[in-house]
Amino acid sequence: MTPNLTPPLCSGCQMPASLVRKLTRLRRGDRVLPFEGYIWQCPSDCADPEDGATPYQFSTFELMAWEEAQASMAWRERFGEPMPASQRGRLPDEQRTVRVPVLLTPLEAKRLDQLRGDRPRGEFLRQLLGDPERMAG
Repeated sequence: MTPNLTPPLCSGCQMPASLVRKLTRLRRGDRVLPFEGYIWQCPSDCADPEDGATPYQFSTFELMAWEEAQASMAWRERFGEPMPASQRGRLPDEQRTVRVPVLLTPLEAKRLDQLRGDRPRGEFLRQLLGDPERMAG
């Protein structure tokens, strides 16, 4: 199912972005759900303002909310139960409420995977943010 969202404008060319498919893997405990999601892409091949990669791809909070709802339904269909909340590294009194969509080049993703070892990407990045001595420069 394709989301029925108003396309945002590309910050570079001000043209309406288009949706492209992307594969996401949702992990909860030892279970993994491959999930086909979407990402917005510039129709004019603008470069990403952060790293210069083309075409510029980005997400919006509306798209992330739609994907979360779709993923929850897909989890229920696949496993017959509601999707559990992600519990990795979470303190009981601390809730994560800020999403940060990040796109990496294949080379950046490979380097991240080398650095993180067997830890999930999100856990590794949160550990870097939590310990100033381990911050990447």
